[in-house]
Amino acid sequence: MKLLTYTSRLQLIFLLAIFAIFSVLFYLILSWMVLQNVDEVLFNRKINLLAYLNQKPDAPFKGDNPLDDFTFYAVEESEFQEKHELYKDTLIYEPVDDELDEYRKLTTYVRLHGDFYRLEIVKPHLEGEEMIATIAITLGGLFLVLTISFYFSQRIISRNIWKPFFSLLEQLRQFRFDTQKIPQFPKTSIDEFNKLSESLHELVQKNTVVFNSQKQFIENASHEMQTPLSVIQVRLEELIGQAGLTKEQSRIIEGIIHSTQRLKKLNKTLLLLSKIENRQFLFDEKVDLSEIIDQSMEYFEELKEGKNISLTINIKSKIPIKGNISLTEILVQNLLKNAFVHNEANGRVTINLESDKLTIMNTGERTEYNNQSLDRDRLFSRFYKKSRNPDTWGLGLAIALKIAETSSWELHYREESGQHVFEVNFR
Repeated sequence: MKLLTYTSRLQLIFLLAIFAIFSVLFYLILSWMVLQNVDEVLFNRKINLLAYLNQKPDAPFKGDNPLDDFTFYAVEESEFQEKHELYKDTLIYEPVDDELDEYRKLTTYVRLHGDFYRLEIVKPHLEGEEMIATIAITLGGLFLVLTISFYFSQRIISRNIWKPFFSLLEQLRQFRFDTQKIPQFPKTSIDEFNKLSESLHELVQKNTVVFNSQKQFIENASHEMQTPLSVIQVRLEELIGQAGLTKEQSRIIEGIIHSTQRLKKLNKTLLLLSKIENRQFLFDEKVDLSEIIDQSMEYFEELKEGKNISLTINIKSKIPIKGNISLTEILVQNLLKNAFVHNEANGRVTINLESDKLTIMNTGERTEYNNQSLDRDRLFSRFYKKSRNPDTWGLGLAIALKIAETSSWELHYREESGQHVFEVNFR
């Protein structure tokens, strides 16, 4: 989730929570205030009514007049409760609407013309409720509009504020050490972003220097090692061609030549692995895997015939993928070499190519040593090998994994129906 979306979502949730709490509190407070107002109106009505009746004792007030909002009920002196006032909600039938409406009722006891009465005054709730609903809807809608406006305005403002940061991230994402081009981060009016840009610029410069030094050292060391190894091999080949050597001497010299060749090969392999890790290759070429598989099979024809291995190739897609042609050839050849070299006599190799993955399956050697299960945690580690074959270094799968990772692919291993399965996912 993007930072802007995450912060905006949190702000929106926070504002909606405040809106919900505010709405409930506002409604309760407003309802209480309206009831207080209605009760005050009822109390004033009582005072005014009693004052009027005391001034005009002949005025009729007894009986239940449907046009009046008050009713006097005669009570005994024993039932009279001085200063008693009870405000409560009640329902009164309205014949016009044929329904019960809500009213607020004041019940109190009064002494009038020497007699005792229970006085009930009612006032409809409708005005108060309508007022509460109108105010609540108006203010609630206003607050909701303000909340939404604040959310989108904050989102626009935040997007503009964080624009230099995202620009910085994009430059870092596109930066490559091998291009030797130091990114120029933009200057902004925000001190924190400027400090971040300065720190990253300094970090990139230091790492570029380290990268160049490491790259130069590896290339020089590889070259300096390759030259004396080549000289040693040439001298040994000249020596073994001379007459007078015994069989034992020739055997020793041949062993030294073989070891020298292995050292040269190891030197080149480690240099390749270092270049892959340093991302000194471009990965925007169109790679035809079906063609690479066909060409690579020529290198393993002798192994295939020697072990009588049956080969099955299923090409279900010839859609090119995006990557580096040279490194993809190395990846495929390393996986094929692993499948043929570590196979058993009369074994099987199956190659399945689909639009999004390459699968290579093979049977394995059946020796006491190789019957041990493979250590999946170390399978792709450098110099890890289960075979006693002296011609392998245990670097093939490590290089294959590194190529897959730098190409944004995935390389997995599993055992299935007694076969070793290596699968490369391109998406």
